[in-house]
Amino acid sequence: MEYAYQAFVFHQRADDNGPLLALFHAPAGEVSAWADVDRLAHDNRLGPQREPKKSRINSIRRFFADDPQNTIPTAIVVGLRGVQIIGDGAVRTLRFETQEGQSHPGLIIDGQHRMRGLEAADPNTIVPIVGIIEASDLEMAFQFLVINNKSAKVPPDHLRALALNYSAEQLEARLKTARLALNPNLGSVGVLDEEPESPFRGMVAWPNNPAEQRIIVPAAIEAMASEAKSLGFGELEDLDSLNAFLIAMWTVIKEEWAHLFVANSKLLSKVGLTCMTQFVCSTIKTWARNPRLRDQVDPGDPEKVRSVTSDVLATLDPKFFEADWASTSYDTRAGRDLVMADLETLSFNVANGEPWHQGLKVVDRNWLQQTLADAGGAVPPASDEVQG
Repeated sequence: MEYAYQAFVFHQRADDNGPLLALFHAPAGEVSAWADVDRLAHDNRLGPQREPKKSRINSIRRFFADDPQNTIPTAIVVGLRGVQIIGDGAVRTLRFETQEGQSHPGLIIDGQHRMRGLEAADPNTIVPIVGIIEASDLEMAFQFLVINNKSAKVPPDHLRALALNYSAEQLEARLKTARLALNPNLGSVGVLDEEPESPFRGMVAWPNNPAEQRIIVPAAIEAMASEAKSLGFGELEDLDSLNAFLIAMWTVIKEEWAHLFVANSKLLSKVGLTCMTQFVCSTIKTWARNPRLRDQVDPGDPEKVRSVTSDVLATLDPKFFEADWASTSYDTRAGRDLVMADLETLSFNVANGEPWHQGLKVVDRNWLQQTLADAGGAVPPASDEVQG
C-alpha cells in the first residue's frame, strides 16, 4: 500500500545540522496502518516505548466524546524510513509504502496513546505528525527519553491565575472534559464524583450534591487514590489511569455488594473505603510477583482489574461490613491495621471453608453472639474474639 502526504520539510537548527524533519497530518486509521510501536521488553531491549495503557487510550476517546469542541493539537513524533521526498522548497511530498511481511516505514517515538485514542474516537480523526526522516534507532531512543523527561505539568496556581481572564463557568466546563480543574480539591475526588461510569457518582459529601446523597467524605477518595498509587505500578502514574483503576475496582464491588452502597455503611466510611482498596491493591501486588498469576494482573487494563477484584471478593464476606464493630472509630493507623488484619483473616476463613467470623477482632462480640443465636448457630467461645 502506498501513502503520500504534503509536508513542511525542514531542519530545526539554523546551521542545518540534526535530523531532517517533516511536519504533516494523516487520519489516525492510516497512521495505524503504516506506523509501528517498538516496545521495550526482555526480548527487545532497544525498543523505547512502554506497554500501552487501555485506561489512557479510553480517556482520550472519552475526551473527544465529551465535547464537540475538544481537540488535541499536539503532534505525535514518528521516525520515518524508506521515504521518498518529492519536490523542492519547504512544502514537499512524502511518499512511502507498506509491504506485507516487512516492518512498517513509521515507528512511533512519542504519542502512542494519543494516536490510539484518536483512532478509537474515529479512525478519520486527523493526527498532527512530526516525522524524523531516516531516523536511526539511537536517534529515536534519544528523542523518546528527552521528550518524556523534559515535560512539566502546569501548576494548579497557574491554571487558576489564567482563569481570572476568562468566564470561570465556561472554562471550568471545558477543563472537566480534560479531567483538569480550577478547584484544587478536584482530581480523583472530582472525577469519581462526576464521571458517568463511576460507582461513586453524586455520592461525595460536598456542596455539589444534594444533602441526602452526601455519603462519602472527599478525604476517603483521596486516601483510596493514595493507596492505589502506592502500588508502585507505572500503569498508575497518571491521573486518568489511576482513576480508571479505582472506577474498575469499585464498580465490581458495587455490583456484588450493592446493598452496602447506602448511608452509614461501614464499607463507604473512610476506613472501609481505604482498607478495602488497600486489600485489593495488596492482592494485586502479590499476584504480580507470582509467575503463574502475573498474566492476570495489569492495573492499566480495566477489564483485568475488574476480574482480579471479582476474584478477591470471592474470598470475602460482606457480613464483615454489616456487623457491629467493637469500636466506633478505626480511623487511625492502629485502627486501620486491625481492619486490614481482619480482612486477611476473613479471606483465609472463606477460602478454607471456615466460619467467616472466626478469629476476627473488629467485629463486636455481643453483636456476633446475638446474630448467631438468632440464626440458631453455635456461639464462638470468648477466645475466638477479642473484646472491643
